[in-house]
Amino acid sequence: MPPAQPALKIETPNKSSIKLGLLFQPQFQASQPRFGAPAAAQDGFGYNLYIRRTRILLGGSLFGGVLEYFLDTDFANLFLAQNTTTTDAMGVMVTTAAKNTPGLNIQDAFITYKPMGDLFKIDVGYMLPPLAHNAVQGATTLYAWDYFFYTFRSGNLFNSSGNPIGRDAGLQLRGLVLGGLLEYRLGLFQGIRQVQTATDATARNMFRVAGRVQVNLMDPETGFFYAGTYLGTKKVLSIGASFDFQDAQNATAYRYFAGDVFLDQPFGPAGVLTAQVNVAHWDGGTTDMGQTPTIMGLTPKATAIMAEAGFLIGGARLSPIVRAEHLFVSGDNNDDSYYGGGLAFWPYGHNTNLKAFYTYRKAQAAAQSGSQINVQWQLYFF
Repeated sequence: MPPAQPALKIETPNKSSIKLGLLFQPQFQASQPRFGAPAAAQDGFGYNLYIRRTRILLGGSLFGGVLEYFLDTDFANLFLAQNTTTTDAMGVMVTTAAKNTPGLNIQDAFITYKPMGDLFKIDVGYMLPPLAHNAVQGATTLYAWDYFFYTFRSGNLFNSSGNPIGRDAGLQLRGLVLGGLLEYRLGLFQGIRQVQTATDATARNMFRVAGRVQVNLMDPETGFFYAGTYLGTKKVLSIGASFDFQDAQNATAYRYFAGDVFLDQPFGPAGVLTAQVNVAHWDGGTTDMGQTPTIMGLTPKATAIMAEAGFLIGGARLSPIVRAEHLFVSGDNNDDSYYGGGLAFWPYGHNTNLKAFYTYRKAQAAAQSGSQINVQWQLYFF
């Protein structure tokens, strides 16, 4: 595999630095309307050429590396066609397939203070909370064409004006101890903020608390973002556990628990076996904060099993990959599954690759089952 291409980097004499990078993911998608749409019953496929992610990445260090910073922007799903209903001059409702122009968003923005190197770090800003392994992976180094479908399904549970895709603002402590055998992450995040009442100010309630512990039986994963595969540059076998809590006043609290196993193991002169399993449980509870959170729009309790596995054939730079996910919904008839697989071609590793995947959604309600095909090219450097 060719060596990774570095970011554009400027370094000062006192070892402060600034790096500039790019993530660009043009994509073809053929999708049945019922795929991912709870009430859709239309037949046929819709076809789209759009940009899944367009990100500018900026990072670096200050004061000899004691402070690090990272910021990236995103223009997600650029020109993906979506149905839009408007009213014309005569008051008639008109539905059009408008191409999505969501605008430029801040995707991540945080500073890391490293007073004791990798042993103890403090992250402050807007970031991914420490949930299951797939939820802390960077979009730049995913194994398949995207995250698991259920990884961020509670992304807008905490009542932001737009879906933050798992991000939240807060403060996190993390580090590697016992020679890298154990990683810890623990943070306070905004979560849902209580609405103003006749007697209480807005946002009077306690913050969201999330934490993660990961045991690294081989090489540690030292960065803020995990990778979906290291393509043979590391030997990784990890076991992780996560929690995510937010209490409500005089009501049932929100709870999340997750466990995961991740394997990325070189075999032979050029092969790499990669696999992971994430199990996550959500209990949306009820609150008096102005809404009743119901995870994934279903019921307050749901459990998802998410898995993927593949093998890099080094000589061909090809990875056949299979994926499966199932959602168990408590007390409901809305169990849901995604099954699929595809090929990833890594001519230049994560810097540039091509992925083609087929996914079938099998819903308990037959009218919600359907297929989707995704072909994605990635250009990335940082």
